[in-house]
Amino acid sequence: MSNDFSVSVSWTVLCLMLAFAAVVGPPAVSSVTGWWSIRLRRWIRGLRDARARFVAWLRSVAIKFLFGGESR
Repeated sequence: MSNDFSVSVSWTVLCLMLAFAAVVGPPAVSSVTGWWSIRLRRWIRGLRDARARFVAWLRSVAIKFLFGGESR
């Protein structure tokens, strides 16, 4: 028993499918990668802001500890 599965597609249909993929594919891929790039930049910016807030809080705690509760 053969497990071959074949579908006959005409050369015209195959060429039209390839042309459609060549025209539609790159803009679709570009929009998806652009969307992910924007999301990643926002996420990184959020991490950077959280790190800056943490460092500022840590600095204020260290100053309070070292100078007995008085800030400069």
